[in-house]
Amino acid sequence: MENDMLLFSAGSLGRLVRRTLDRNVRNLGLSTAQIRVLIYLSGNSGAVQHDIEESLSLARATVSQTVDSLEAMGLITREKVAADGRLRRLVLTDEGRRKLESSKRYADDVERSMLAAISTEERDAFIDICRRLRNVLEESQC
Repeated sequence: MENDMLLFSAGSLGRLVRRTLDRNVRNLGLSTAQIRVLIYLSGNSGAVQHDIEESLSLARATVSQTVDSLEAMGLITREKVAADGRLRRLVLTDEGRRKLESSKRYADDVERSMLAAISTEERDAFIDICRRLRNVLEESQC
């Protein structure tokens, strides 16, 4: 009966999606976690690390390690915040934008494969259900 539990089904699907995408972007030298941060920064240039933690629901240590690796690869830079010398804004480099565009092609391939198995209506319902379930988990202290 464990396989019928929503909790385990959602977790299994998430892990499989992440593993599939990781395998597909391996030749770019990126992980799914790194891509998620690059995507976030592409729409939120100048964000600080805490913004990423909150928005992507990631642990501080995970974000710190991911940001360090992206900076070492030359895909992002850290810029001082004038008002608070302790803070560093994170900004994509041109190389970071190029890698992100390449990774999007791989992600699009994975998504196309998944979408081939469901209708547009099912996709819309799935996205809505995922949003509602995320809200429940974010708002509750289960």
